[in-house]
Amino acid sequence: MKRWQWLLIMGLWSLPVAAECPRPPADETVTVRHIVDGDTVILQDGRVIRFIGIDTPEFNKHSKLPAESGAEAARRWLLNKIPKGSRLKLVFGVERRDDYGRWLAHPLTTDGNLLVTRMLAQGLGPLLLIPPNDDYWRCWLAAEQQARQRRLGVWQASLTRFSSGGWQLLQARVVLPYAGSGRLKIELEGQLTVMAGKHLPATARHSLKRLRRGDRLFIRGRVHASPSGRQRGQERGRQIVWINHPWQFYQVEQ
Repeated sequence: MKRWQWLLIMGLWSLPVAAECPRPPADETVTVRHIVDGDTVILQDGRVIRFIGIDTPEFNKHSKLPAESGAEAARRWLLNKIPKGSRLKLVFGVERRDDYGRWLAHPLTTDGNLLVTRMLAQGLGPLLLIPPNDDYWRCWLAAEQQARQRRLGVWQASLTRFSSGGWQLLQARVVLPYAGSGRLKIELEGQLTVMAGKHLPATARHSLKRLRRGDRLFIRGRVHASPSGRQRGQERGRQIVWINHPWQFYQVEQ
């Protein structure tokens, strides 16, 4: 899991029509030995399973930092759903292993639905997708936004700023919209620049191009220092977030 960073206070947002998540057939039925946290379990055979689609708060067991708010609540919720020794159906991702050797999978509920959909709808953590394991982003984004509208879980309190390794969730107003030609670039308040990646679909690009000054945008991604600012003497401290997938952003109601 990765720790996230909240940069700005979030307000109201537009809620999309909730998409129906599919019910994929299970690849394997396993036995749960231990619940590590809200999105990671250890199986009886020793395999570590990292759930696809959600990033619950960290316990920070391997650092001196305190547990993040919501970490225990997410673990407790999961332990109630899949207690130790219970049987669990899994659907493995297109990419089955991560860089830490964990298996990447979709856990299923007893009625065959995606368990992560319910977790997102309860606000147990924000949506996190890493292609190619991004098949269900539409219904998961809708579930997350419903939790955010109801101020559940991680969305219930005024959000504070966290130090993070780069991946951030934030909301800001547009101060300089797309100019109409050249690279798709939008300037936001807080010295932040949003850039469209080359793999961003045309429909998502169109949504970014329609933004106007004063529109509020919720975005998430890895934040980088702007090399152009350093090289061309532009405003110091400006940062860039590359948008490569539609789930990374949406417009927020005024």
